[in-house]
Amino acid sequence: MLELNLHPNPKKAVYSRISKPVRKAAYLFALCANNPLYAKHKQLLGGVLDMLDGLEYHIGKIRTYEKAACRFVANLHSLSKTKESFNLAALSKRANHHPAVHEAVAYIGRLGQLCAFFESEWFSDVVGEASIALKIPSILALMPLRNKHSAHRQQDAPRKDDCNSLGLHEFGLKHGLVGFGYEPESVNIQHSFPTNQRHPLLISYIPSEIPEIEHFGENNNLVIFTPTKIHQEVVSEAIDLLELFFGFQP
Repeated sequence: MLELNLHPNPKKAVYSRISKPVRKAAYLFALCANNPLYAKHKQLLGGVLDMLDGLEYHIGKIRTYEKAACRFVANLHSLSKTKESFNLAALSKRANHHPAVHEAVAYIGRLGQLCAFFESEWFSDVVGEASIALKIPSILALMPLRNKHSAHRQQDAPRKDDCNSLGLHEFGLKHGLVGFGYEPESVNIQHSFPTNQRHPLLISYIPSEIPEIEHFGENNNLVIFTPTKIHQEVVSEAIDLLELFFGFQP
């Protein structure tokens, strides 16, 4: 667990310039250290730093797979212009983006921890259900995936009776490359999953689709997300809700 060391002389002006989620949350706690809510729930609040740190870790791993996928697309494009023969399977294997599904599931798992933290009685009693729904809609929209596909053990600690795929396909997530181009920033790995589930708070307070994630259909809904594209929105939602918890005005 990350150690919570409060800044000895925090300033609002500095807080507004911090971009790294873990550092921003820790600095917010320093700014709110005199708030009775911080003193009462200090140990629990410290866990948020581990959750945010975990999200950053998995996004970093996913980005490495996206960069590898970009190189694969660029190489394939270059080879297609030549008359030389090439082994597509071998080329794809060198830049395999399939393990990104494993990291996406781990990312959703961490989000589930964060969501459970925000929905806990002691936290939700302060901010209220409506505020949770309005402040973290992207996080809530991804929870149907967490409820069905949070298992990570099959790769981390495989057992004799596990299938050969080690869970990559058992999670049910479909994935593919989007934004084809030559620069690493232009290729992302997108995931999708059909589900009729929706978080109860969204049903109660936000009847419309959550952009970039939810897609409603007549017979089935579809959750589509690109972790590296929605990550900044997700962590911003978390920080905004923490600010509301303390009644903090940036």
